[in-house]
Amino acid sequence: MMKRNIAVFAFLLAALLASAQEVTLTVDAPESAAAGERFRIIYTVNSTDGQFTPPKFDASFSVQGPQQSTSRNVQWVNGDVKTISSTTLIYYVVAGTPGNYTIPSAQFETKKVTVSSQEKQIVITAGGSSQGVAGRQQGQSVNAGDSPSSGTDVSMKILLNDREVYAGEPVTGTLKLYTRINLSGIQELKYPDFKGFLKEDIETPPLRSLETEMIDGVQYGTGVIQRFVLYPQISGDLRIDPAEMTVLVQERAGARDPFFDDPFFDSFFSSVSTVPRKIATQPVTVKVKALPEPRPADFHGAVGSFSLESAISGNDAKLNDALTLTVTLRGSGNLNLAGEPAISFPQGIEKYDPKVTVKSTGTASGSKVFEYLLIPRNTGTFDIPPVSYSVFDPKQQKYVTLRAEGYTVNVTGTPGEDQGAAPLYTPGEDVKYIGQDIRFIRNGNAELSSVEVPLVSRMHYWLWFALALILAAVVLLLRREQIRRNADIAGLRNRKAARNARSRLAKANALLKGGKKEEVNAEVARALWGYLGDKLRIPQSEITREKCYAALRERKTGEEFITELDRILTATEYSQYAPVSEGESPAALCSRAAALIGKLDDTLD
Repeated sequence: MMKRNIAVFAFLLAALLASAQEVTLTVDAPESAAAGERFRIIYTVNSTDGQFTPPKFDASFSVQGPQQSTSRNVQWVNGDVKTISSTTLIYYVVAGTPGNYTIPSAQFETKKVTVSSQEKQIVITAGGSSQGVAGRQQGQSVNAGDSPSSGTDVSMKILLNDREVYAGEPVTGTLKLYTRINLSGIQELKYPDFKGFLKEDIETPPLRSLETEMIDGVQYGTGVIQRFVLYPQISGDLRIDPAEMTVLVQERAGARDPFFDDPFFDSFFSSVSTVPRKIATQPVTVKVKALPEPRPADFHGAVGSFSLESAISGNDAKLNDALTLTVTLRGSGNLNLAGEPAISFPQGIEKYDPKVTVKSTGTASGSKVFEYLLIPRNTGTFDIPPVSYSVFDPKQQKYVTLRAEGYTVNVTGTPGEDQGAAPLYTPGEDVKYIGQDIRFIRNGNAELSSVEVPLVSRMHYWLWFALALILAAVVLLLRREQIRRNADIAGLRNRKAARNARSRLAKANALLKGGKKEEVNAEVARALWGYLGDKLRIPQSEITREKCYAALRERKTGEEFITELDRILTATEYSQYAPVSEGESPAALCSRAAALIGKLDDTLD
């Protein structure tokens, strides 16, 4: 038993001596890094009890962290006990602009000492991502089939089916992810503005898993993030700016213990943390060629490979009956931008604006349907001419004129009959329609009746209205006064000082009844200090006995109140450190504090 007590005593003594060891703060950072490449700055301090203050990094740096870990090891070395405590803080930094930078000192403050790390010089060289986004993100816009950038563990690319097109010709794009490390998620996908293009998203399933793909002998996990179609609107070299995205990378955290340097246990016990990392594509340039001149008169902006067809609901119709003419443009191209065909309908056929429906298969292929509502207003035979529609075919590199069938419509009926006119009723006759807008004035004796006087012309209405206005004005004034009083925070605290103090004393009495006597005195002290701070308008961070006594004397408070206050505060402080049996009883202190607060409140008001 004696040996066991000696061992425990030796262990505690060694721990105490270890806690008194000299505190040091070290920093580890690379001497150089590439612009846009993520690097780590690691701070290590041989203590776990203190406050770490990070350095003020350069404003151009993108900083994430810190990722913090602590360790405390007890070791026996040649019969001696050693306690090793350490705190490691890791910052992930990206510098976007080349140059020479200084990383200022960081500080670690304990109760007894404050230590600082050394300044570090780091050279940022050109060669990272042009957008300065984080770590190893050299994503590059490439054509389909190109491999990821060599040497990168996670990247993103925009794959285009063509980089040289005509204005209006659709370009299909795919945003694809490549990774050789574990990812736990994707966040904050940000597209560029695609200046000079119209962008249309293609429905893409959410990326829930990656596929294995061998590229240049290297295995990658790949997945399609989004597919879309771009329609260039102007000619020239159009630049697609980088797309940016944040991926969540799984990394092992924690520094290696120099006294327990075993690779297996370091791998087994180290924790895995999720670190956000920004990646981006490189800008892409698409060469857009202008459409050749001159353009046909019936060209309405359609670029692609199309066919044209038409249909009509019937060749025979009655006067004022509706017909439907359908013109369908089908194929692959910029269907959304294809304009309405120009059709010269004959006189006597009223035409309404067409109903346009686009049916897409998910890419730039599909059909565009124009439905015309036609109403014949005259009888006879009418010829609806064939539809002529010119498109530019990029494959043939020329304009192609498409034609759809024309139709002949026979309209029958009795001219002058208007089936849409209103009926006219004459007593003793059947209802019949007339094609006139003017009706006869009704004859006969009319029955007149008196109308009740409107409410607004009565006196009591205006009396109630005036009363409502007066009540609204009174409520508004009272509300404004309440807002003004509440805006004065110090005044509001002053008015509620006594109420808050009584609430704390009530809590102290509840603790006393619950048998928690050791907590009562602390609650009484909080009640007094809170009351003095609110009533005398002294911030809690600056309140002292001397300031309170001086403020009370300025308010002409009697010295007997100040003396009583000093005695109660001294009693509460003494009772927190003295045995429970010594000092004044908690119940007596509660009563004295309540009486003093009541007297002070009457005097200070």
